[in-house]
Amino acid sequence: MSLRRALRIALSLVIIVLIWFRAAQEWHERPVFWLAGSLTLSIILLLVVIVELTGALRKRQAGRDQVPKRPLGLDH
Repeated sequence: MSLRRALRIALSLVIIVLIWFRAAQEWHERPVFWLAGSLTLSIILLLVVIVELTGALRKRQAGRDQVPKRPLGLDH
């Protein structure tokens, strides 16, 4: 997994945690639209995490299934 992909996943998860800590502390003081927006943003960020993880796993599997162009000892 690339560093950029891991950073994207980590930042998405940190943002989700911060949003929900804030929502848990101030849910009674905020309007319903704020909670709906935080839920929508959380869903979008979770989709980003899922797409990044499946993309990383798919690339890893595709690399293993390929046959090398020049097997060892047959470079002639």
